Amino acid sequence: MQLRYILIALFGLAALIGAYFLGRGRSPEAPAAAASIATARGPQTGTNAASIDPVRMMASLPSRDVPLKRIFNDLRSRADAGDVAAATRLYQDLRTCAGLDNLEWFLTRVADETLADKIDGTSAQALERYRVQLEAVESHKQAIQKTRALCDGLDRGMLDSQLSSLQRAAQLGEAHARACYLASGPGYDARGLMRHPEWIQEYRSSVKSMVDAGMAAGDWKVVDILRRSYEPGADGMLAGTLGSDAVQYYRYLKLYRLGAERGRAADMDRKLALAAARIQPEQRADADRWAQEKFQNEFSSSNSTDSTAPGWDPCSFATSQE
Repeated sequence: MQLRYILIALFGLAALIGAYFLGRGRSPEAPAAAASIATARGPQTGTNAASIDPVRMMASLPSRDVPLKRIFNDLRSRADAGDVAAATRLYQDLRTCAGLDNLEWFLTRVADETLADKIDGTSAQALERYRVQLEAVESHKQAIQKTRALCDGLDRGMLDSQLSSLQRAAQLGEAHARACYLASGPGYDARGLMRHPEWIQEYRSSVKSMVDAGMAAGDWKVVDILRRSYEPGADGMLAGTLGSDAVQYYRYLKLYRLGAERGRAADMDRKLALAAARIQPEQRADADRWAQEKFQNEFSSSNSTDSTAPGWDPCSFATSQE
């Protein structure tokens, strides 16, 4: 059994347990103002959903050791009423629980392969490496048991609310949820999508308002997601929703380039030159003006690459515990 497999399990569990223990008690920043909305039973449709101002609730979140089944209805009701902290807690916990079986199965395989390894008993280095692997497996088993307590008793209906919970947090202005929902769409819960094909149209109906909200908030994650989705040959649900548009690609690429740190500027400049060759000079001039205005007004001339390092994952918990 190679050590790298143990490390893979370690990183996966670190993300899972980190989401469970470290971040869920914090209330994320969100726009102030209040508005109540009707209880949602699935992903909410319409282009106005993302413009609803969230309520900054004063009630604290339930403690971290309370099973999600016991607090699911409370979190859902609070999220529906505009509580961004409850909405964030709910979508992250559901994501944790939905991925737990797969991670536990993977760890079981790692443990079996580790125990089946033939170890050179005469090599102190081999014995030490084997000891470290066994300790890692045991530590991860204990961590999974703690997380299992969070997820025990959840039914399929609760797990099928993954997407609607993510969407609700995104509508309330939670930046990580917004980036994840835009980037993944209904593919965030592919199993659920097979039972709910209507989610595709609901996603298409909500994209514009999500994009507008992200731009108004100066969210570089949204800009990066858009420029990648408009890129020639781009794949994915957002690319399919937006369609091909050379001018829009140049616009968002130019905006992203204006905020790029020096180490990434050269690559952006090469892409900009290629993108500029695909549009008319007057279109480029108009796009340049648009990008400069957005950069100064909505994005306050900030750094575009701090939160969008190469290979960043819009749906990773690793970036959502700020």
